[in-house]
Amino acid sequence: MNGTNTMPLPKFLEGEKLPVGYFDPPDPYVSAPSCNVDLPALARYAKSVGKKLTELTKEEVKQFSTK
Repeated sequence: MNGTNTMPLPKFLEGEKLPVGYFDPPDPYVSAPSCNVDLPALARYAKSVGKKLTELTKEEVKQFSTK
């Protein structure tokens, strides 16, 4: 490892400002930030259309917004 991020950016985050610590590993001692997306429904949708979550577009993810 050379210390660079090689993780691809999800399609639905292209052109967006990434949250602070987006690429940091999760901390099991700190609660995760709240999510404004129905993740189980989004995962079922991705599976039904044959895509990975990171391949979904902003429009596809927006359908599952809880706000």
